[in-house]
Amino acid sequence: MCGRFYLKSAPAEVGEHFGVPVRDNFPPRYNICPTQPVAAIRMSARHAREYSLMRWGFVPSWAKGEFLENLAKRPLINARSETVLEKASFKNAFRRRRCLVPADGFYEWQARPAKAKQPFAIHKRKDGLIGLAGIWETAVDPDGGEIDTLAILTVAAGKDMAGLHSREPVVIAPESYKLWLEADERDMVSLEGLLTPPPPGFWSSHAVSTEVNSPRHDGPHLIEPLAA
Repeated sequence: MCGRFYLKSAPAEVGEHFGVPVRDNFPPRYNICPTQPVAAIRMSARHAREYSLMRWGFVPSWAKGEFLENLAKRPLINARSETVLEKASFKNAFRRRRCLVPADGFYEWQARPAKAKQPFAIHKRKDGLIGLAGIWETAVDPDGGEIDTLAILTVAAGKDMAGLHSREPVVIAPESYKLWLEADERDMVSLEGLLTPPPPGFWSSHAVSTEVNSPRHDGPHLIEPLAA
């Protein structure tokens, strides 16, 4: 799964990498948590790439009543790539409303016998921005206003991640950004081909402080390697 990530690259770097104007002067964030606003790249109504802020916690457009109340307690932050076209909550968004979530890395927690889970920071071996595969939907908040929400797709862990967790977020390679954002329902087979873990050697990881466990903590110290 993907339950926390970080984005330390400057807005200008994000804009250049994803080929989109970014007007927000957002600060680095080292502990991005579910239900918070996150940066996303999507196609606009004019069929051009645009930067947007969305709530991390997907809400289907048809959600209401008890289902909507449950989402407030357990937000849909991830969608399994293997079943995304089967789930009523996600299938229409996957067909028509895909996005990229800019990140410099993410966190995962490794289980340890008789000990608390150990958090790890995971990032590209050569560092740099990545585009996490996302799907989005416009939902109606309790006050009647519209809010854009998203979920990050996950896949069975590849070789680099298998020792830490059974799942990892789907990363879209830069050369596939256009396909991921612009493909229509005729291109589902091509899109499904993107839902794989990166090749071995893509990820690098290191243990970090348990301070990242709390949403109240933020700052570059959270991604520093844990002292032996």
